[in-house]
Amino acid sequence: MKKFLIHFLFLIIFVGDLTGELFQIKWLDYSFKPLLLIWIGGYFLLNAKHIDKKIVQLAVFAFAFSLVGDVLLIFGEKQFIFFVLGLASFLVAQLGYIFLFRRTITLSGKKPFLKKKPYLLIAYIAFGLVVYTILYNQLDAVLRMAVFVYMVALLGMSSMALNRFGNGHPISFSYIFIGSLLFVLSDTLIAINKFLVPIPYEGVLIMTTYICAQYLIMRGLLKQYTL
Repeated sequence: MKKFLIHFLFLIIFVGDLTGELFQIKWLDYSFKPLLLIWIGGYFLLNAKHIDKKIVQLAVFAFAFSLVGDVLLIFGEKQFIFFVLGLASFLVAQLGYIFLFRRTITLSGKKPFLKKKPYLLIAYIAFGLVVYTILYNQLDAVLRMAVFVYMVALLGMSSMALNRFGNGHPISFSYIFIGSLLFVLSDTLIAINKFLVPIPYEGVLIMTTYICAQYLIMRGLLKQYTL
């Protein structure tokens, strides 16, 4: 019952934010959006008492910078500098996730999956090249570099999630890997909507994929180390 009520609270926050996005009710969106990562980070900490300290620190680090990124992107709609700072915050968060996933592989004591099948990285490289090529002419010199660096980190995060295959609980792998793909999808939607062409209901689509991504990554970590 306790877990149900806690998740019901998360559902209220999630629906509140999506309602704000859908109907363009800014105060509703601004009120609920920061609470999403606060809930995810708080839930993780409440259930992470028996998890490796380094894992917990890296997870909280990634959640915290994601939260900062969320807040900065709220203001990014009005001033471009906040968008850039938000991008920088999420870049740091992606690096945190990369080290976090790498730590889970190290603790497993098994060989990283991509060392056995490195050719799977071709899919990530191809996707990155296609998206970057499409966006290239819409970006100035600074944004070309910023978007390139962020894309490398984002796809690096997802490839490191794939690298966990066979290194722990299969459900943990599935949650985290699917979460990483949703993260890639969410950020790709942001880039296309901001620099290329408006996407219908972009706020709802971006936030739904983004929060599902963060939630699945968090639950996947807990599944790896707790029952």
